[in-house]
Amino acid sequence: MIFEGAISTKSAIINDRRTVKTVYIDKHKRTRDFKYIARLAKSKGIEVIRKERSYIDKIAMGKTHGGMICEVEERCYQTVTELADPVVFLIDGIEDPFNVGYIMRTLKAFGYHQVIMAKRDYSSMAATIQKSSAGAFDGLDVILTDDLLADVQLMKDKYRILALSRSERAHNIFSYDYGDRNKIIIIGGEKRGIKKEILALADDELYIEYPSDFKNALNAASALNVMVTVLEMRKYQ
Repeated sequence: MIFEGAISTKSAIINDRRTVKTVYIDKHKRTRDFKYIARLAKSKGIEVIRKERSYIDKIAMGKTHGGMICEVEERCYQTVTELADPVVFLIDGIEDPFNVGYIMRTLKAFGYHQVIMAKRDYSSMAATIQKSSAGAFDGLDVILTDDLLADVQLMKDKYRILALSRSERAHNIFSYDYGDRNKIIIIGGEKRGIKKEILALADDELYIEYPSDFKNALNAASALNVMVTVLEMRKYQ
């Protein structure tokens, strides 16, 4: 598969989540960042080829590569046995690769390291996730589970399970007592939401109270942004 742009390429090289086979660079572009990435790639034994921009345009899917692309293989993923962080996010029913990427970008920016997703073939959307996440896709532990329901049940022994859901039993996200126990926070897609059987395993449900009469749900990426902001604010109280 092809990753496009300097940020996606640099992340793939630095994070060692996948094999980077070849880096193609516009032969006329000599920026400091491009030179750094070329040196980094060569230091890891990755082939670097300088080509005319027209050649790169033909290989790339879009026109936003900025003069750099790389050929990569599928990344390696982690399993639930590797869960270690005190706060882990689980995304359920989010199909749009841009939303997945935006979520990963936020998590990486705020210092979270692990995200759980249902196992599937992500190869067709990997380039979009990598680009929209600003490289965070390869910078996180992405934990894939074959049986989400069974694994969430097992996680309850070590983690408090919290789910964002606007239900009658949900607590206000801004006043909820999060305590000190390790937490897994589940975010669902705005169309299908969190699966009912997964939601039933949650220790508590949380909702985002609006200071307005707006009645509709936020999209998954926006909801996660609010959740992360609340958790960060709690650290300073």
